Amino acid sequence: MSFSRDFLWGAASAAYQIEGAYNEDGKGPSIWDAMSDGHIAHGDNGTIACDHYHRFREDVALMQKIGLKAYRFSVSWPRVMPEEGKFNPKGLNFYQELVDELLNAGITPLVTLYHWDLPLWAHEKGGWLADSVSDDFADFTAVVVDALSGKVSNWMTFNEGTSFIGEGYLHGTHAPYESAPAGSEEEAEKVLLLTKNLLLAHAKAAQVIREKAILPPQIGIATDSSLFMPESESEADIQNAREKTFAGKLNHYFLNWWLDPIQKGEAHRRLRAMLTDADMALIHQSLDFL
Repeated sequence: MSFSRDFLWGAASAAYQIEGAYNEDGKGPSIWDAMSDGHIAHGDNGTIACDHYHRFREDVALMQKIGLKAYRFSVSWPRVMPEEGKFNPKGLNFYQELVDELLNAGITPLVTLYHWDLPLWAHEKGGWLADSVSDDFADFTAVVVDALSGKVSNWMTFNEGTSFIGEGYLHGTHAPYESAPAGSEEEAEKVLLLTKNLLLAHAKAAQVIREKAILPPQIGIATDSSLFMPESESEADIQNAREKTFAGKLNHYFLNWWLDPIQKGEAHRRLRAMLTDADMALIHQSLDFL
């Protein structure tokens, strides 16, 4: 297989997984900081992690040494916004310095706005089940875009919504460790509400990026959902794959569940009933990349 000259060879990380410095320079607690004790094997946590917060210059030098052309990192929402309505200049400065270091090393920065580390204050308001969360996320996005968009043009709103909804709110294996009975109406209602709020947060963030970004932005989303390919070119196998993937089923694990509203302006009838026409128009924004 050959790759074009402009193909970006890179790597990606998540703030909680690498940064450490969990309570330094004004950072507030995330749901992972506050709730992980007793849930992770060997008592591991992200309190120190790879100590990237203090070692990012060494880390970027290693990236350059191994030939990475791009680096996708996530911005810690509670590092930037430790309390509701309060923004932390030192937290923003860390990401500004990281971007400068990457650019000086010839590495393209890509920013992920949310990789699962919800601020504890937002969780206490109801987290991703609260209608207010999409506006809070848009406020956070605006501050990050103001700080970084003069040097960053590639943005991802969310990383793997399927996982943080499913594992965090339905199965109880990720922070905030909430659950609902499998196959129940309670589970279905949570899926619908969580999906609505995530899609609105994505849409509002994309709108903020397009309105405020200094460099022309490229906006994407990282999904971890399932799709089904036909076993052969027969009409029966093609139809079988289409039916398994079809978002007409209330299943947040299917790729179409997320991309139909964003790309087609279509949604499951129960999800569509929760969204106004204005909501749907806002969500139906073409992505620049996936």
